[in-house]
Order: sequence, then C-alpha cells, then structure tokens
Amino acid sequence: MAERRHLNRGGVVHGGMVMTFADQALGLAAWAANGDRPQVTIQLDTHFISSVQAGEFVEARCRVVRKTNALLFMQGDLAVGDRLVATAMGVWKMRRGRPGGA
Repeated sequence: MAERRHLNRGGVVHGGMVMTFADQALGLAAWAANGDRPQVTIQLDTHFISSVQAGEFVEARCRVVRKTNALLFMQGDLAVGDRLVATAMGVWKMRRGRPGGA
C-alpha cells in the first residue's frame, strides 16, 4: 500500500520505492523457486509505465524465466489493479549455504 511518506516532490510514489518493491518481490519469488537458498540480486532493470498515487495498492506478479545451478532469471509486472505501473527483470545469484540460512 503506497503511503504519503513514499511520495516524491512531484506527489507520486518515488521511483526508488517502486524499484525496492520490485527487488523485494522478485527476490522472494526467486528464493521460493530456489528452495530457500541464500541469494543476492546481481542485476535489476526497471521500466516505469505509470505513476503510483498514495493509497494505491501495488501488486507484483513474478515469474521465473530461467534457472541454472547458480543463477535465477526473473521477470515481474507491478500493477495497481489492471493498470501496469512498472516492469522489472533481474538476475539472482545463489550463495553457498543451507536453505533458510544466511
């Protein structure tokens, strides 16, 4: 849920907040897809389509594009209802370690 504190000087949600949400949402989807293994974001590309207003609920629709032994390639759409507000593509690298650990 976008709040007033997320707004930029132009009165819409700051692009950095949208990118942070994309990173978190895609990262959680990648984490679930890789068996809860520790991972890090190594690339994130975001395209802004429409602005987000305070009070709007942004939903992320994430999908795995490709998975290798070391990398997960992810795509996602961020939307307010049926209105697309941003798209994101990223790459997550699995780290060594046990599932659920850091």
